[in-house]
Amino acid sequence: MSDRIPSDFLQIIEDFLTWLEQAKTDPQNYPQLSENLQALEDELTAAEDKTLKLAKIIKGWCNKHQITFNREQLITVRLHMAQQGDEIPKPAEGERPEIVYNKALLVARVREGKEAAQS
Repeated sequence: MSDRIPSDFLQIIEDFLTWLEQAKTDPQNYPQLSENLQALEDELTAAEDKTLKLAKIIKGWCNKHQITFNREQLITVRLHMAQQGDEIPKPAEGERPEIVYNKALLVARVREGKEAAQS
């Protein structure tokens, strides 16, 4: 089991996954998304499967590409997703974050985003 993961790092992952869902539905507003996501996918794939390390990679990638999260807007996106029957996974109270925010999930979501941006 890993050390306690700061909630702001868990929030980074949740916000990134929400942003990615939004970008998938509107890829023309995110030029070069596919190429940029390929670099992120490569980094995540090579990383150790530890939620804190994965969150740091995502945070660094977002900083590099000047991606910032508007939390109020992301809440609206999450509400809309829930109405559509989709949601961003989130660890339940007391659940280890690694169960939800693991490398396999994150790489799969990045891959989905990359493929959506290519079409």
